[in-house]
Amino acid sequence: MVSIKGLKVKDAAAVAIVALMLSIYLFMSPLIRGLELTNLFFYMDVWPTALAVFGYAIAHLASKRFNFHRFIPLYLGLGASALTITYWHLPANSLFGYGVCPADLNSPLLYQAKRLSYVAVGFLLYGVAVKISKPWREALAIALGKVMGWYGLYLTLTDKPIYVAPPVIFSTALHHEAGFAMIVSMIFLDFLAVFSLVSHVFKGHPASPYPLLSEKN
Repeated sequence: MVSIKGLKVKDAAAVAIVALMLSIYLFMSPLIRGLELTNLFFYMDVWPTALAVFGYAIAHLASKRFNFHRFIPLYLGLGASALTITYWHLPANSLFGYGVCPADLNSPLLYQAKRLSYVAVGFLLYGVAVKISKPWREALAIALGKVMGWYGLYLTLTDKPIYVAPPVIFSTALHHEAGFAMIVSMIFLDFLAVFSLVSHVFKGHPASPYPLLSEKN
């Protein structure tokens, strides 16, 4: 691992992410709140992803002192993360009245609970990531992208708002924009995962020129 004055690159990146997120919390909370109220994609996916990355970075740094990830069972970590993400995407009053999206924007308690739960998701996903091989991590990224892409397609085709919790009402146009952004995100995730997987497969194999003539000649 490349080091910068004794600090590994991954460690430095984790420190930078934690510092950046804390700075955003301290100085840019009104801006984040405004974006959540006016941009469905930012509210549902961009900011929650940032919070999960924040939790992942904290877990990475904490693992340098504590081997906590050995207490996170692989399937429990995956299941809990998937259920948490799914729950916070359920439209308000769905699932027998237990859906809350975007009703959490109207409740300070739910608002903070959602954000803390996404930080916890990042923490759990770190515990999962250290237990599985690189190809499986790429496979999970592709699977996540496919779920996001199909749901994005559903949002682009809807003819009426789904995420409504007065006074917060995301318009049909915002649903379509969020859906399109999800489809683009799926393609981007697929590209990154396949690129990483191909790099892993061919790592350590020296490049050689393609033979233009057979050896018999």
